[in-house]
Amino acid sequence: MSLWQKVRDNKRFVIGLVVTPVGLYTGIRIKEWRTERKVTNVQREVQSVQQPAPLSKSDDIRAELDNLRQARAALIRQESLLTMEQDAIWAKQKRLDAQDAKRSAKK
Repeated sequence: MSLWQKVRDNKRFVIGLVVTPVGLYTGIRIKEWRTERKVTNVQREVQSVQQPAPLSKSDDIRAELDNLRQARAALIRQESLLTMEQDAIWAKQKRLDAQDAKRSAKK
């Protein structure tokens, strides 16, 4: 039996001998590439967090102005709520004064 005959008879074994190492090598390389890519992405994220892009002065001023506007709106809402509460207290005080006046008039 010749060598070629033995190879033909054992095709699957021969293919396995060739494909398995190539597949393992390729799989390992793909895994290494993915790992390197993940590490690179994490490093980029860390750098972007550690070194935020500097804001220009106009951006700082705009951000501060927005914060002040929001604070002003919050204060206006609080003032409105306090005014309503004060009106309710005054109305209650008037009712109590009227009840005291009626009680005094009865005595």
